[in-house]
Amino acid sequence: MIHYDVRRFASVPSTMDICRQLAEQGAPEGVVVVADAQMAGRGRAGRAWYSPPGQAIYLSLLLRPSLTARRLSWLTMIGALAVLDALDALGVPSSRAGLKWANDVLLDGKKVAGILVEAALTADRLDYAVLGVGFNVNTDFGDAPEAVRAQATCVRQAIGCAMDLSNALDLLLAALAKRYAQLPASPLPAYVARLETLGRPVRLRVGDEEVVGVAERVEEDGALVVNTSSGLRRVTFGDLLDRCVHS
Repeated sequence: MIHYDVRRFASVPSTMDICRQLAEQGAPEGVVVVADAQMAGRGRAGRAWYSPPGQAIYLSLLLRPSLTARRLSWLTMIGALAVLDALDALGVPSSRAGLKWANDVLLDGKKVAGILVEAALTADRLDYAVLGVGFNVNTDFGDAPEAVRAQATCVRQAIGCAMDLSNALDLLLAALAKRYAQLPASPLPAYVARLETLGRPVRLRVGDEEVVGVAERVEEDGALVVNTSSGLRRVTFGDLLDRCVHS
């Protein structure tokens, strides 16, 4: 079982950056950087992450797993599943929560959390990985950009009352530890079971190209296989443009 060393900050540019610095300095697995606010929080592909103070969980966890680079996506899956576990522990019905490929956690069809994994490699092995979680617990989106307000939600909105952030953090860390301890067993079956993307029409931006088709499956390396008009297409990295919603 992983042993945590939680380091708390009032405000940082990014918990990911601090955690990476600690990793490069030789910090052991289990260091957790938690901030009340981020000035330059980021999500996938370097996008800004809306990070108002004192309303959400912003954390980065240093891991040193015995995984190949091909299985790096397993850490994203573990992070997403841990958020679902925390939502369940907070009393959110599992029927209201799910996953969107590749790194989003959905609540009532809107984004409640995002997972970001950054890693350092030597040959095909991971030296370390930093698993970041942005989890909208009590987030007020009143001052958020319009695009964020349209696509995001928080636990408070779903439950109808504010959550205790410290308790939510404890639940999330416990869930992360439990999911991580299950390696080297693949998290893919559990991930796919909660993935709302599969079996649906999808439109993805892959570089300068759009890939349109039906999401067929996710492979062990995290690639999404899309059935397009010209055949099956593996997408290892891209933006899912059409948001999945509950049917």
